Amino acid sequence: MDEVRQYEQLFKGRRIMFLMPSLDTGGAERVMITLLKYLDREKFQPILVVLNEGINPLDLEDIGCNVDMSILHVSRVRKAAFKVREKVIDWKPDTVLFTLGYMNEMMATIIPFLPKKVRYIARESSIPSLRNRADKLSRIHEYIYSNWMARFDYIICQSEEMRIDMEGHYPKTTSKLQVIQNPIDKEYILRKSQEPCEAMKNEFHNILAVGSLKRVKNYDLLIGEASQAEENARYYILGDGPERNHLEQMIISRNLENKVFLLGHQNNPWKYMARADEFWQKSHWEGSSNALREWTHLKLKKP
Repeated sequence: MDEVRQYEQLFKGRRIMFLMPSLDTGGAERVMITLLKYLDREKFQPILVVLNEGINPLDLEDIGCNVDMSILHVSRVRKAAFKVREKVIDWKPDTVLFTLGYMNEMMATIIPFLPKKVRYIARESSIPSLRNRADKLSRIHEYIYSNWMARFDYIICQSEEMRIDMEGHYPKTTSKLQVIQNPIDKEYILRKSQEPCEAMKNEFHNILAVGSLKRVKNYDLLIGEASQAEENARYYILGDGPERNHLEQMIISRNLENKVFLLGHQNNPWKYMARADEFWQKSHWEGSSNALREWTHLKLKKP
């Protein structure tokens, strides 16, 4: 897998630590698990460290990802710094790879207190400047990204758009930026896509969105589009989150109960992707949609 090999070229030494906030079934988490699954074990000895398992943890056995794992049992990233430092000192990795903006911020803060010979790599999962400025703590985020993110040896961007954003808003990081597209586990998602799916009917034009129910996903726009769509269009959203009640009320107020369906968390989104005629993705600041790439791959494989 080309993307995994690109990551491997950035790694130093043999012992590689992958650090994630949780094992939840989000896009960033699945990218890291795909990297671990296809990592060359003849060259590298990986360990997966997670702060906690999460609400809907990935099934590593079903995915086929065999890796030593350590769970730190920490509920919040801001409380994790000491345990992460302790783990790095104890396990003595040659390279540590982090993912997600808030995890990267925490690590950028404590890198001066970590072993110096280790290579530290951050993987960004969204457009940083847009995400940072939308948060109530935007000044803190902007300060960290402007001054401390350059402490990493490399910062991986999922797309050229992300790289341009980082370079333009946080110029100190310019020499550290690397563009690597997210790997997708084609064998696994193709296998899972073949499971039965009763929710989508062939007589309708099925439109699918996948992602947590948060404002960043822009699902208000989806519901607005659904109210103007043709009669045979059906919209399905996979995921849960804090915006669920708000979205339910929007659906009811526009009489879209038979047109827009909130299906909640699904362990197997790929059986829906395989039957969707369109994929809806208009996030405010998502860097590169893994789900969109997976849907595109499955459509190309469809006879």
